[in-house]
Amino acid sequence: MLLFENKKQKLLNLLKFTGSPFKKFVSTGEIEEDIGFVKSRQDVLNTIIDIIEKDENFILPIIGNVGTGKTHLFWALKHELYYYNIIHISLENVVKKFYYNVYSEFIENMGIEVLRSIAKRLCNEWGALERKYGFFHLADIEKVRKVAFNKWSSKFENKVAIMDILNALTAHQLDPYKKIEAERWFLGEVMNVQELSRLNLMHDIREKNNSYTMLKVLVENSMMNSVLFIDDFEKVISMMTPITIEEEKEEIFDRSWLYGTKESPDKRTAEKLLDKIINLNKINGLRIMVTLKSEDYCAEIKNEFERKDEKLLSLFKEPICLPNFLEEDLSAFYKQNLEYFFGNMNYFDYFRDFSDSYYPLNEAVLKYIYDNSKGNPREIIKLLIKIFNEIILTNKNLDDILDKYQ
Repeated sequence: MLLFENKKQKLLNLLKFTGSPFKKFVSTGEIEEDIGFVKSRQDVLNTIIDIIEKDENFILPIIGNVGTGKTHLFWALKHELYYYNIIHISLENVVKKFYYNVYSEFIENMGIEVLRSIAKRLCNEWGALERKYGFFHLADIEKVRKVAFNKWSSKFENKVAIMDILNALTAHQLDPYKKIEAERWFLGEVMNVQELSRLNLMHDIREKNNSYTMLKVLVENSMMNSVLFIDDFEKVISMMTPITIEEEKEEIFDRSWLYGTKESPDKRTAEKLLDKIINLNKINGLRIMVTLKSEDYCAEIKNEFERKDEKLLSLFKEPICLPNFLEEDLSAFYKQNLEYFFGNMNYFDYFRDFSDSYYPLNEAVLKYIYDNSKGNPREIIKLLIKIFNEIILTNKNLDDILDKYQ
């Protein structure tokens, strides 16, 4: 008995030294989540995976209240569909330079080696393997560009963007003196007029037609299927919604002094953003998922798409709702986090001594957490952070701390 008590104290001392297993309650698209979905949500995950694998171009709404784990779903999908390009963006951050930001995420996720492979394969299809002079391989770059333009001119609307991309692709593969500059262009670096002129280009990749066209080239010519996961999609609706009378009374500054009775700049921005997202559906094989806080937002989004073109409604899949945790999910989630935490520290005594225990918490505390959070994952994590911080940062007896949460 005394030996087991010493093991408990050792675990507490380790926590006080290393910190809490629960340190953040908000998932982001930048910081990877290693903990998978709980059991009750596995069917939801399987349904989404089935849709992604069966269809190519669609918009799939994911509906969940604040804190239900919509962003965590992104990481669960990324781990399950590791053979897909799954890209996360938040509309909170990418309203401006939308195509450029989406392209940047794709190229960062794919890596430069994939781009090099695509460029090589395309140039070979356009005749780069034909020898121009004698035995040694030297391609006729102008001939390759002409063949490429003839093949692609009907596939893309903006001819200037096509020529920029074809010139960059062929320079990268067929002109060793310009390879590095072309690669910098693909990676989205800011380039001055002299650098662009050297590559025979009009604009860098930040120009919207260039970034959109290059995104289309990447997605349609990659050997991997692509999914674009757009978080906080209800921002489009909030930008479009006019200010209510009550809100107008509270405003100190009246926008109409500047803009008159015309629609606000936010609404115009939202309209353009919707047009850009609709345009993404012209990219073959690009699957789009959007997260929304409620079914009302989903209905409003569909109305906006229908207003632009009722045929667009066929792109929408039936919305999938993310449920809150069940009580047994909390227990599994808690244990999974502790096992991951102590496993990363190579503290394998935890698995031997506490595999059947909820220590340092207990079942009564976990029930308190579930009842007070109503099963909302974010609220659950907030309470776990609070309790563990109290255990770690204070000198109170563990039983005295837990008494408040039972």
